[in-house]
Amino acid sequence: MILPPPTNAQYKGRLWACIPLALVALQSFIGGMVHVVLPDSGLISVAGLNVFHEGGLQMICMAARLGATQVAYALVLAFIILRHRNLTLPFLVSAIVEKSLIVLGTLLKSTASDQMPPGIYVTIILLALSLLAVYGARSKSN
Repeated sequence: MILPPPTNAQYKGRLWACIPLALVALQSFIGGMVHVVLPDSGLISVAGLNVFHEGGLQMICMAARLGATQVAYALVLAFIILRHRNLTLPFLVSAIVEKSLIVLGTLLKSTASDQMPPGIYVTIILLALSLLAVYGARSKSN
């Protein structure tokens, strides 16, 4: 068998702590599929960016590659939630690092547009929920 046996029975944290990780997986999957499936990778149709300049096609290709990694990340998170909940805490920490860097990058990198990038508000909410879930993912005996 390719997949290791499930380890959910070893998870000692609270079940609700897995919900933010599932939401992170859902956001990554939806965002990734937008980048992969849409012909403009969502840069024009969703983000409203102007890609009709030198390097615009490269931006679309880069967004599609980013989307592929987002989909793969979402599938790994789904695998964790469904079969290996004992890995919830380290993957929550990973999600916290990822979401923190996204928010930090959004704050530090100015754009020509005065609008926030799509999904940033959901990212901030997921960051807060993931921080709270770290408490619930710890062992109940602590």
